[in-house]
Amino acid sequence: MKAPQKVCTIALTVFTVAVAAWTGSAATASPAVPTTTNATAVGKLLYRRYCGQCHALAAALSAGFGNNTNGIGRNGGPSFNDLRVPYQASVTAVTEPTGGHEKLRTTIAPKQLTEVATYIAKTTINHPIPAWSTDG
Repeated sequence: MKAPQKVCTIALTVFTVAVAAWTGSAATASPAVPTTTNATAVGKLLYRRYCGQCHALAAALSAGFGNNTNGIGRNGGPSFNDLRVPYQASVTAVTEPTGGHEKLRTTIAPKQLTEVATYIAKTTINHPIPAWSTDG
């Protein structure tokens, strides 16, 4: 067996075992309640897609502007690495556009906004500097 085929076979085996283990544990779990891990993963992906180009956040692996020299994102957004951003601040920044969020308002779905705002709030809850509405 060639190396690429062997890697694929191993990966498929690991995936199959993981699915089998998850299916067994999912039978006893409530399907209506999302797990924290899944919600965090979705929020992180949404952050990287919609926020991370302008706003740095190390927890989301988003450099935003690529460096931390002036605290301003590539398109003018502040870094969230030190800001404590409450849920409502994120929602308001998009639904009542400030700081260049006008296009985002038309591209992000309401459910996605809720998920990413929740992720931002949970991820930044222990950051030292409170964000103001003008920090958007």
